[in-house]
Amino acid sequence: MDNERKVAGVYIRVSTEDQAREGFSLGEQEEKLLQLCKFKELEVYKVYKDAGISAKDMEHRPQFQEMLKDMKEGKLNYIVAYKLDRITRSVRDLEELISVLEQYNCFLLCDRDDVNTSTANGRFFVRMLTVLSQLEIEIVSERTKFGLNGAIKSGHIPGQRPFGYKSAEDKRMVIDNATRSYVEKIFDMYLEGKSFQQIANYFKENNIYPKKNWKDTTIQKIIDNKIYMGDYEQYKRIGKQENLEPIVYMNVVEPIISRAKWEECQRQKERNQRTYTRDRVYIFFQRLKCPSCNRIMKCKGSGGTKRKYMYYTCEHCHINFNEDHVEHLLRDFIYDLLEYDMAVKKFFLPVLEDKTNNIDTTSIDKEIRDLEKQRNRIKDLYIKGIVEIDDFKEDYKLIEDKLANLETKKLELVNLETFNYSPHELLAERDLEKEKMIRLDTLNTVLKTKWDGMDKSGKQEFISKFIDTIEIKKDSKGNLILEKINFRNGFIRQLVKFYERGIFDVAVPVRVGDKEETIKGGRMNEEQLDKYLSKMNEYFETSFYEMYETIDEETNEVILEYQPKDNEKIIRFVAISPKDKFPITVDNVKDKYGIISYKTNELLERI
Repeated sequence: MDNERKVAGVYIRVSTEDQAREGFSLGEQEEKLLQLCKFKELEVYKVYKDAGISAKDMEHRPQFQEMLKDMKEGKLNYIVAYKLDRITRSVRDLEELISVLEQYNCFLLCDRDDVNTSTANGRFFVRMLTVLSQLEIEIVSERTKFGLNGAIKSGHIPGQRPFGYKSAEDKRMVIDNATRSYVEKIFDMYLEGKSFQQIANYFKENNIYPKKNWKDTTIQKIIDNKIYMGDYEQYKRIGKQENLEPIVYMNVVEPIISRAKWEECQRQKERNQRTYTRDRVYIFFQRLKCPSCNRIMKCKGSGGTKRKYMYYTCEHCHINFNEDHVEHLLRDFIYDLLEYDMAVKKFFLPVLEDKTNNIDTTSIDKEIRDLEKQRNRIKDLYIKGIVEIDDFKEDYKLIEDKLANLETKKLELVNLETFNYSPHELLAERDLEKEKMIRLDTLNTVLKTKWDGMDKSGKQEFISKFIDTIEIKKDSKGNLILEKINFRNGFIRQLVKFYERGIFDVAVPVRVGDKEETIKGGRMNEEQLDKYLSKMNEYFETSFYEMYETIDEETNEVILEYQPKDNEKIIRFVAISPKDKFPITVDNVKDKYGIISYKTNELLERI
């Protein structure tokens, strides 16, 4: 072909969807493009028409392929189209097309998009337009799935119901209160360090829900399933086979466990290696990190039948910690956790559970009635000789177990419903009880008795409930030094929830007299402070003293100071603010800070 000649192949394409949406008929496109060729002084070699064909790929468009063949044979050196998406909506196909056009010295013109690939800027602009076109294709594809997605998001989950869930009357997936406690037990046991097989054996040995085929794979599927934290994962099983990326729909059903607990269980998998010794119970099982390489330390034991020496060891760095020494090092810290756990169970459980006075047990009542009907039907079938005694016993026990779980759940809800509380009155009750025990020198005795009364399994379970990892090192003399404790996310979220409600402790540095002390404190508004003081004053004289601020001459930082009074003990530091939430920091000096204290001589008289 003469290099000076400009010969064009006019390409027009329309799909049924395009024509219905925007009226891009073949006739209209042809007319406009022939006018463009005349204006650009292009000689038209041929008009290529693909009717009713999408732009997902170029391979399955016969007229487009014929046009490329003619271009390669030198019959044309321009391709003219109405819009870029008439050519392709695939970034990959576009890159391939531009490469071929450059190879054969051919250019692309698009009327509506002002595209011209004869320049570098024009080729860049084409790529940007194609990215947008591909996005449009993906959006259209998503719209075809909209009905299914909408159903999933409203709780209509496809497929068989996982253990712990059932179908409601409207076919939505809802929690099965008769079996939810078993799911909770599985996740709790896994966080304690139990293996999949150990959990399965426990459920089989205790004849829990015998119709379930308890195997290690059964437990693993439950631990892996996102549905238990409220999320549904689509294409999880078939994704790898059909090259599909799993799609996760978040918060589509009511969760049985918290998101934090599910995520902690996934991290637990990394620790549950078969190399760990499991023939003995170790208090700090999978909790100690090697101070040199940060690996989780393995457990080993030595000694005879009378005395077992338990060790945590890193085989890579040859570092060993004696369990008795670790327990002694962490004793005071463990006592603090015990006191916290006791306080939560006795005073703050309703706050932690977010329970109010509008609890509805209707759904549980209905489940109980349905199970009672099933039980009566099984009795009738057995009496009539239709069901054998073994089948009767198995089915009857299963229903009885479910009923017991539902009755327990209902009782818990009713107890919380009838629990009238003010959070800051509860806080006062807790502080009062703690101060009484401190003054009578019984707190440590109670905590020591509680800890020593646990067996090794109980201690291990307690530690795993709060602590993720512990970092310890040895000094030059071989003494153990506590470097850091990393808490579990679930425990941290509990503390955050308490802190947001202003009813738990945050360590705050305060200058008391001529020295700095760390005092536990929280935040309250003035109404909450009045409730707290009113409750405390039922037992002894309590005072609130507003603190004053000074500026450190060297650091220029604001320092909160309090001058102690005679015969008074500080209970807690308080930040007072009319706002609902605010950070307690020394920078937040616009809020009012104070100290709550009581007269020590009066407390002993009133105990």
